[in-house]
Amino acid sequence: MTKPFSAVMKSFRIMVKSVHLSTALLGIGLLSPAVQAQDYPNKPITVVVHLAAGTVSDLVYRAVVPHMSRNLGRQIIVENRPGANGVIAWEYVVKRVPADGYTIATANNSNLTLPIFVKDLSIDPVKDMVPVAIIGDSALVLHSPANSPWNTMTELVNYAKANPGKLNWGTAGSASVANLNQDAVLQKDGLNIVTIPYQGGNNVAIIALLSGDIQLLLSTESEGMLHTRAGKTKALAITGDRRLPAFPNVPTFAELGYPPLVGVWWAFIVRPGTAKPIIDRLNKAASYAVQQPEVKEFFAKNGVYPIDISPEAAAKKYEDISRSYTEIAAKAGVKAQ
Repeated sequence: MTKPFSAVMKSFRIMVKSVHLSTALLGIGLLSPAVQAQDYPNKPITVVVHLAAGTVSDLVYRAVVPHMSRNLGRQIIVENRPGANGVIAWEYVVKRVPADGYTIATANNSNLTLPIFVKDLSIDPVKDMVPVAIIGDSALVLHSPANSPWNTMTELVNYAKANPGKLNWGTAGSASVANLNQDAVLQKDGLNIVTIPYQGGNNVAIIALLSGDIQLLLSTESEGMLHTRAGKTKALAITGDRRLPAFPNVPTFAELGYPPLVGVWWAFIVRPGTAKPIIDRLNKAASYAVQQPEVKEFFAKNGVYPIDISPEAAAKKYEDISRSYTEIAAKAGVKAQ
């Protein structure tokens, strides 16, 4: 039986109100994550970089973002918020913006060292950060000056044991991934080597290495390749699970019997509560980006290896490395300050 005209108009008015209400709720972010995900993305996305503009890591993210934008069909705005070892950027994204995928942050494994070195953190790098993608990694290479009286890790260890407290190992600051890698090596061999932190970063530490003020330094592949090819340093071992094309004869720490040591990686994260379909969509865009020839070329020039893994695999990697760092720090007696 056909409905009266008045009933039809009443149903129509209810439907229109419902559409208007849904639109309003979407505008203020009150729709459920599942509903928001259906229309994602429908506006520009902001990537908050936790490092200063112009750094190598910043440029890595900026190389990837345009291709993510193309894949998503939306503009991506890059905003640098450096400071407090990344906490300023991460706290902003995981606590002050909606969990809607329109504001994401960059991250790397250095954020996993924060609870080890810093007391009373406002964020938990594992619980408060949901990995979207890990886009690339770079090994760290252990270097010594070219005129050092050792050529292998075994020779270095023997020399250090015969000369306790006489060697200096430089680090880029006092709370870094390199610090924990160094602790793992010293623990395994029971070495007495003096740690010299350089707050000006690795560029300052490299100058100290080349001048002979320090005898050991972990540096990135691109930095190491530059000075080794110039005959100024020699490489002893590398982090990661594979030998590097630039150093085919240099073994990994794992090959030498050390705990698995991690170099540096580059990632994107969102705040908890972000809908899984949104995370998957961002991961797909990142996967697309790292496969582009321009990105591969840029990565290769800077010693970065593209990574294409799922959000679940990235989350597991975060958890595993965080646990490893905690164990290394506990053995070394590191106290948060």
